[in-house]
Amino acid sequence: MPHLRTEEKWKTNYRMYSYVTKELPEVINANFSSLPDKMSTFGQSMGGHGALICALKSPGKFQSVSAFAPISNPIKAQWRIKAFTGYLGGDQSKWQEYDATELVKKYTGPALNMLVD
Repeated sequence: MPHLRTEEKWKTNYRMYSYVTKELPEVINANFSSLPDKMSTFGQSMGGHGALICALKSPGKFQSVSAFAPISNPIKAQWRIKAFTGYLGGDQSKWQEYDATELVKKYTGPALNMLVD
């Protein structure tokens, strides 16, 4: 299962993708009255971008995703080199898999309600 940070320094303890898409839903569903087939995700700023990535990389997992002021198309931003190299390594071809703008272009999963503000 992919996670946001793949470089050695980050990959063990900073696995937000698997936390949001697997670990947290398991805890919620095991401990609370929930509807596992009605999950959604939300985030603000860089968390909004993360919510979009989680939903787009997990077709069918979430019925909706909301992002308030998400980072937009980070592989085009000036700060991308330092951030993406540090977290994902120097192979820039892999960076597109962690950019919601690029992911939405090729999304082929079931209908996903998206609110981006």
